[in-house]
Amino acid sequence: MTETKFNLLEINLTTKKSQVVDVTEDVKKFIGGRGLGAKLLWDRVPEDTDPFSPDNILYFGIGPITGFHGSVTVISAKSPLTLMSGYSCMNGHFGKELIYAGYNAGVLLTGKSENPVYIYINDDNVELRDASHLKNKLNLETQQILRRETRKRLKDQNVAIASIGPAGEHLVRNADVCHDLYHHAARLGMGGVMGSKNVKAIVAQGTKQPNYVNPGKLGELLMTYFQQNRAYKARTRRWGHSVTPITRYYAGTEGVKNKMLGWHEVCELANPVLHEQRYKVWNDGCNLCDTGCKVPYMRREPPLGPCAGEIRHDNAGGWSANALIPGFGTQLYLTPYVDNLGMDNEDVSGVVAWVMECYEKGIVTKKDLDGIDLTWGNLEAVCKLVKKIAFREGIGDILADGLKFAPKRIGKGSEAYAMTNKGIAITSYEPRGSMSDAVNLALVPVGELHGMGKGKADPFRVMLDSMTACSFLRNNFNAIFGFPKWGTEMLNAASGWELREEDFSTIAHRIAMMERCFCLREGHLPVRDDVMPARFFNEVIQTKYGKPLKLDRAEFEKEREKFYTSLGLNKEGLPPKEYLRKLKLEFVVPTLEKRGLNLI
Repeated sequence: MTETKFNLLEINLTTKKSQVVDVTEDVKKFIGGRGLGAKLLWDRVPEDTDPFSPDNILYFGIGPITGFHGSVTVISAKSPLTLMSGYSCMNGHFGKELIYAGYNAGVLLTGKSENPVYIYINDDNVELRDASHLKNKLNLETQQILRRETRKRLKDQNVAIASIGPAGEHLVRNADVCHDLYHHAARLGMGGVMGSKNVKAIVAQGTKQPNYVNPGKLGELLMTYFQQNRAYKARTRRWGHSVTPITRYYAGTEGVKNKMLGWHEVCELANPVLHEQRYKVWNDGCNLCDTGCKVPYMRREPPLGPCAGEIRHDNAGGWSANALIPGFGTQLYLTPYVDNLGMDNEDVSGVVAWVMECYEKGIVTKKDLDGIDLTWGNLEAVCKLVKKIAFREGIGDILADGLKFAPKRIGKGSEAYAMTNKGIAITSYEPRGSMSDAVNLALVPVGELHGMGKGKADPFRVMLDSMTACSFLRNNFNAIFGFPKWGTEMLNAASGWELREEDFSTIAHRIAMMERCFCLREGHLPVRDDVMPARFFNEVIQTKYGKPLKLDRAEFEKEREKFYTSLGLNKEGLPPKEYLRKLKLEFVVPTLEKRGLNLI
């Protein structure tokens, strides 16, 4: 059977030259998306690179089934927020346009442009265009301007645009990349890396046929999924993922008031039924997905003017609970406001909640905040502060560096109130509600991304991110087809490979280990860094129903060791050389041993 060739569009921003690179062999080993991004980081980013230097890369990763049952684009770079391996997933239609343009392994940006540019991709035509007129434009305005410009040239507005807001241009460490107005690659500062390369946006449009080897088989798998997915669709389409916080509040597993409380009456205002009745516009789904879990909302009346956006659980938990912003209706203004500035709502809400507690304790004063009265739940004050962060104005210049660096700059004991793991804010999940949640949050090497499968290796999640299928559907795929039958059949049909089901798990562990090895190379020490803030072990919170919650340190360390074992690591959280050879990652051994790591 013929196998698919995988083409990577590599653009050197320094030389303004582009080339198409055949990366088929690496795709066979690392699939694409998250997996290929991990391999490119190891190969192309020198040790100890400053994430904002031209030596960092920015990879827009897609995979073998993108454009069919894959809608995710995974953006990878060394993270400016953690200084570790970084990746962030965004749904929508951007990756589909890259497939149709002929770049089925994605787009890799290297170097740095001398002047602000946006990248225009239309099949074989790749241009760097002047973006000086887009300086400091918000995401919404940037995308509208670029659509108008493209329509004038092509008489066609059917393009996909990924852009950064002012936060990315000002190198805010938790800046994100925005696509289709409310899809975001929000985590780990990929927008800051894009800004460091002087790239304001990428406009992509493709007209070529995708080169799937067996589209008939792909169609058969897709129809089977559609026919058997009705139960989940009926449950999810209505509210999308904004409904999750209310269930967590009552279970006592949603952090409240910078993790000082387990419940607060403001939680009663997070009512998805009222939110739906007042503000819902429609349901939206990504490419060839029938679930429609994206639920845009619109509000015409105050608090601060008309607004439209889409609320997600992690944003709702971060603002409604952690910063006591009262109710979805109020948060509906705040979430798109932060999105438009170009920052990760989840992470910046953790930064703001930390400053709120410092303000309450007198560590940060009104004078420090240029007159902002940063009391809990004060929407207007929060909006003023996040704008300062986005433009690095006043204290915003400190806060723009995130919770890995800002607490050290503030000092005065503020470090104790920074709820962070490896520099990422812990906001929408409360570790004291579940030991598995705590382990899940603490032990991901790239930082708090709650993506490791309840404290154990989750190869299905890793492979979905690499194939670029939506991770929200992983339970559906597993229930309908069985794990890993679905993924194996999809990959074989799309690429002409002959993967066995046992190969699926092996590749997933190879990808996860590749990410871990990059982090180890950059200074990560698991037994030192895979920890949680002292608050979770020392302070008791109460659920709404009076149940006390606190983490037990001894149990946490015991579960941490179990997690290491589940990944094939030693008790120090390090990969044995023999295990790396088994995964065909023996090439990392000399570098890690030079770091003095015990790979036995």
